[in-house]
Amino acid sequence: MTRSRTRPIVSCLTALAVMSAVGLAACGAKVDDPRVELTDVGFALHLPPPMQQALDSIAPGFRAVRATSFRSDVSQAAAAGSSGMPAAFAAVGDYDHDGTVDAVVEGTAPGDSALRVIAIRNGAHPTAVEVTRFPVYDADAVGVYLVNPPDGTTGAFEVVDYPDSTLVYEFRDGAFAGRNAGS
Repeated sequence: MTRSRTRPIVSCLTALAVMSAVGLAACGAKVDDPRVELTDVGFALHLPPPMQQALDSIAPGFRAVRATSFRSDVSQAAAAGSSGMPAAFAAVGDYDHDGTVDAVVEGTAPGDSALRVIAIRNGAHPTAVEVTRFPVYDADAVGVYLVNPPDGTTGAFEVVDYPDSTLVYEFRDGAFAGRNAGS
């Protein structure tokens, strides 16, 4: 009789241990956030598949500006205004204040000659929205770059049209709104 009672207890303990291990593994799973990575060929923007799908939905074939396409004075200005060397074509942060990491990227889509700045909001159902566009730009000497504000402002990113203007974009009332950096 002792054996029959211990088997169910051992089985229950084994089941609890397996469930605990599965639960801990799920809790320890790394979240696939967007990030700007330094690779052997320069900076690259990693977007989780759902965020990439959101970007593709509004700009099929979208191509980010290559680091080699920025004017040299733009790259220098971007580096001088930040604590490190920014990617210039992309930035990441919690721009919509929902606790998830969002991304903003600049580039072009086939058949469109404008330089577009697109924000991709992360979350259960990622969405992408065009923040602004520059109808005329030189694809071989790009003068517009993206960066997080140098003063540590959270929930904002800057679109710098060097040396003419800097707009700080913040998410308010369900949309990204830009304001001059000086105001």
